[in-house]
Order: sequence, then structure tokens, then C-alpha cells
Amino acid sequence: MKRIVPLLLAILVALVGIRHAYAQGAETIWLSAVNTSYKTGETVLVTVNASSATPVQGFTFQIRYDPECLRPVNASSPIAGMNGLQLPQLTGLVDGSYASTTPQTINGALAEVRFTALQGCETSLYLESAALAIRNAEGFAAPLLSVLVGERNISLFIDKEVVTQAAPQDSGSMLALEPPEPEGGTSMGCIVAVIAILIAVGLFGVYRVLRKPS
Repeated sequence: MKRIVPLLLAILVALVGIRHAYAQGAETIWLSAVNTSYKTGETVLVTVNASSATPVQGFTFQIRYDPECLRPVNASSPIAGMNGLQLPQLTGLVDGSYASTTPQTINGALAEVRFTALQGCETSLYLESAALAIRNAEGFAAPLLSVLVGERNISLFIDKEVVTQAAPQDSGSMLALEPPEPEGGTSMGCIVAVIAILIAVGLFGVYRVLRKPS
């Protein structure tokens, strides 16, 4: 019995070490927020986070929101060297894309996204999609495989009380996210076509930044 106890302890330590190494090596993206309660007129701030053992050279994210409750303003990345790639925006869907000419190690905030609370309501933000980009052996931009998406949904409560808030001081590479002005009814086919164009433009933008000099 005395010999078995040290053996079990050694196995336990080994398993803990393996689990820790796996947790450190996994690539993960998730959405977070410090505050979930706001008043009408306040700035709602959420953060797109990531942890990656592989240095990356770009990332993209899409956040779905209720345009009746929130209006996107901008996004900023605290990662030095990450530059925003401006894309056309769709009402109800924030589309952000950043790229760097050099590999960047990430473990924390990728981007801070700001919205303005429009009126009293209970709503949520949903991380529709997110990806990390690397430069492959051929010098082209490619998505990093096996990236896990963690927390996607942030529930928010907007109080109907109206307050006046000074614009927050922004830092990092800024990316405008204001949606287009509302127009007449839009068909589902047009929406699908515009989303396809946005994805193509985003990938082309990342490719231009990451491609090797000729």
C-alpha cells in the first residue's frame, strides 16, 4: 500500500501537467463584458478576446446586435501593429477585420467594440463568427485551424433613463463600425449577396497585407 500511494500521486501530477499544457496550447476566441447594465445614451463596451500559442497576423469577427437597442460606433485593437481594415457594415451585424505585417503573440483582448445604447430594452450581443489568420508557407493569408470559440453571448439590460456621457478616449488602431442609414425594405437575396461580398473583401484585404513582397 505504501508503494501504491507515491505511484498514484506521480500519475496525478503527470495528468495535471498534461491538462495544463493542453490548456495553454489551445487557440480560443471568446466575447466578454465588464458591465451588462447601462442607461440610454451610455457607451456599451464589449471585448473580443483570444488566446493562441501560435503567433498570428490578423483576425476577423462578426457580432450580431439589435439595431433597435444598440448602434455600433467603433472598434480598437490594443495589439501593437494590428491595423484595421475598413469594411462596409450591415445593419444588425458588426464586421471587424485587422491585419499585421509581422506575427503577433496574443493572450487577452483582440479588440474593444463600442456601441451606443439607444433606448430601454433587454437585448444581447452574439459573436456570430471569429477567426485568427496566419501566413502559410506560400506567403498567403490562411485561417488558423482548430480555433475554439468560447463564450458567444452577452446579455445586456438598457435602462430607459437617458444620460449624457462624454465620448470615451480611444486608443489603438481605430475601426469605424457605424451602419448605413436605414432605407426601404431589403430582400433576403440582397442581404445574402452583400454578406458574401463582405467576406470576399475582408479576405482580399487580409491577403494584400500579409502577402510576400514581390
